[in-house]
Order: sequence, then C-alpha cells, then structure tokens
Amino acid sequence: MVYNVCAKMTIFHNMGFIDVGIEIVPVKELAEDMSSGVSYFEQFVWDLEKRGVSDIDIPVLILGVAP
Repeated sequence: MVYNVCAKMTIFHNMGFIDVGIEIVPVKELAEDMSSGVSYFEQFVWDLEKRGVSDIDIPVLILGVAP
C-alpha cells in the first residue's frame, strides 16, 4: 500500500489525473481475519513515518477501517 501512495499516486498526479489521494485500509484487528498478505493501517502509518517527507509527495488521506 505504501507503493500506491509513494509511486502510483505520484505518477497519476504528474499525469494530471489527481490532485490528492485517499487510501482506505483495514486496521490490524480486521486484517487478521482477511486473506494473507493484507497490509494494515498501523503498519502503513509506521512505514510512511519512517520513509519521511519527499518533495514529490501529494496530500493523501489514509483511513483505517475497523470491524
């Protein structure tokens, strides 16, 4: 999911298709009941915080959904 925000959304922004992004992801509790390999909100936030800010970033709202 970090790839969606850091790569795909940047490409779509550069092509003029989007100005902002929205990513809806499950929280860990919900992801545990889903098929394997599903990313979850808490990990996603941690990944983005550790990545840091880049001059190519666009505004993105990340929503975590819970059961």
